[in-house]
Amino acid sequence: MRVHSLRQLACGLTVMISVVGAVAVTGPQPAAAAVSSMRLGWSLDSDLRYSMGFDAVNTAGVSPGGYEGYYEVVPPGLNECSTEWPSLPDPVTVSPGFSMSELRMEIYSFPATNPCSVYNPRRGDAGVVVRIPGDASNHDLGRISVPRAGQGGTGSLSGRVLSRTATPESRLHIDIFQITGYRQTSTGYRLDAFSSGFGSGSTYTTGPLWDGQYLAFVEDRVNNTKAVGFIDVSGATTFDFDLDVPCFGIDNCEFTGTVTPSPGGYHPVGPNRILDTRRNLGITGAVQPGDGRNTDPNNELRLETRLNHEFRVTGVGGVPATGVSAVLLNLTATGGSAGGVAKVFPKPVSTAWYEDQSSFPSTNPAGSLIVWGPGEDVANQVLVPVGVGGRLRLENFSGAPIHLLADVVGWFDSSQPGQSGSGLTAVAPARFLDTRDGTGGPRRPFDSGETRALQVAGRGAVPADATAVVGTLTGVAPAAQTYLTVFPNQANQAETSVLNVAPGGARPNLVTVGVGGAGSWAIYNDRGPHDVLFDATGYFRTGSGGLVAPVVASTVLDTQAGVGSGRQPFGAGEARPLQVAGRGGVPADATAVYLSVTASFGTATSYLTVWNAGPQPPTSNLNWLAGQARSNLVLVPLGPGGTVQIANALGTVHVVADVVAYVK
Repeated sequence: MRVHSLRQLACGLTVMISVVGAVAVTGPQPAAAAVSSMRLGWSLDSDLRYSMGFDAVNTAGVSPGGYEGYYEVVPPGLNECSTEWPSLPDPVTVSPGFSMSELRMEIYSFPATNPCSVYNPRRGDAGVVVRIPGDASNHDLGRISVPRAGQGGTGSLSGRVLSRTATPESRLHIDIFQITGYRQTSTGYRLDAFSSGFGSGSTYTTGPLWDGQYLAFVEDRVNNTKAVGFIDVSGATTFDFDLDVPCFGIDNCEFTGTVTPSPGGYHPVGPNRILDTRRNLGITGAVQPGDGRNTDPNNELRLETRLNHEFRVTGVGGVPATGVSAVLLNLTATGGSAGGVAKVFPKPVSTAWYEDQSSFPSTNPAGSLIVWGPGEDVANQVLVPVGVGGRLRLENFSGAPIHLLADVVGWFDSSQPGQSGSGLTAVAPARFLDTRDGTGGPRRPFDSGETRALQVAGRGAVPADATAVVGTLTGVAPAAQTYLTVFPNQANQAETSVLNVAPGGARPNLVTVGVGGAGSWAIYNDRGPHDVLFDATGYFRTGSGGLVAPVVASTVLDTQAGVGSGRQPFGAGEARPLQVAGRGGVPADATAVYLSVTASFGTATSYLTVWNAGPQPPTSNLNWLAGQARSNLVLVPLGPGGTVQIANALGTVHVVADVVAYVK
């Protein structure tokens, strides 16, 4: 089947190759006398057929478009394939009618066994560009080689094309141009390999390519989204394009269009540690203040600063590299000499692929927070959509570096074919554990080093076949600084903590943990005595419940700014309704939401309760001491009209709520 004619292909390639050539210029170039006519000679391997186009660039560095000449080259012993193009004269003269700064000779090679006159990289057809300066009227290009499968230093790029919607053959188009590792002709003229073509449904492959770095132009022609970025090729290289995420999986790219995360099922993992700045895991060194924005002219310093504020969450810790819409992390702040706040959000796309600072927008989105005081260890669960390159970004709002740890506990899929995660059902909060009154276990605090089982499945509204349970774990007034670890009962104890607590007051964290033997958890306390509470707010179950859709975090309540309610703090004992459905990307038919809730400027030691409807339950979602700021993730079902209820116990306090995901 004829994919497209070489002349049609050429119109696109000449423009893109001109762009690549312009990018390769790194500084002022010496002026050269330009010629308006050029005579060329060369030699080629005799066992291939070729098509060849000549693209002239004027002294302003612009190609008028199209080829100044296009020819077929049939070595001796091979039959001519087409009469569409004339046979190439030997030598050839190119006279575009204007002075040339450069002439590009674009060569398409066809193995002799391939059908004639059809460029198709999936069959092994290759492409190469010879760059000829316009400073002389005669050039001996010498022997020109082309990438050939099986030769040393030659490979290709291939992989899967992934999407939750159909991937017909014409959906993915990829143009890829070599920018490092290029070859030379026998007389020293530069040779750049390239490939251009469509995917083949759910897979794609380029033609033969020399090893090196390539600039890729990738287009989803169904959703009209486009990415431009760098991909390295070394031998037979596999790279899967995920059309459901920005940049399609390319680590850094300029992206055009919009990709909306889709509702997906939940897949528990670990918990597995993927970030520990104390050990240079994920990020080297403590996270510095700011978000990594750096206008220093030294590119290495800009890169170092950027990498200090981002880390990868896909392809690590049991999370697959593709098909991931969001991750669920337990984020811990430790070792901060000053109090502060860290914001976590998806790594954004660049506005231009060659400007690394443009990937930092002037205002980072609202999102999940972690708040700490000087010297405190604080843990928060966060739900964050996956950003460019499978990475998340961090913004440190404090006057000092902070060490951050991240343990991935699960991921949400993109509802792509073959994915079958668990559905989520949010429930009215129900207290399953309170060591102060004997709910769920012995009526006494946890001792140092003690592990207890807690029944969580087959209890209350949580069915016996739940795969994971969600709720708020609260530590109350421990005698010493301690931490809690929660893991499926009868499994090996996790090496990570889910809650860090210091003497005085109470501290909560949302936890999501898989169900172990007989539908129970194991809870370990490092140092005691320590009272512990757990309020269940939801469960995951295979084959039932709703899918979770991450959203770009949006503020739906801010009592200081007057968003979502009056510009006044919550009073003592005050409860307010908050409209959520129809705001912040939450549809009217959503059944539940994840909210990142922050309390600040509290005048008394108090707590917040968030629920859907009816009488206020005897549970809490967020606790703080007078004057403290605290944040926590909350899962809450939506009540009548898509509302939730928020109540403050004591004193006055300002509250911010950002919606980060909804359940549908």
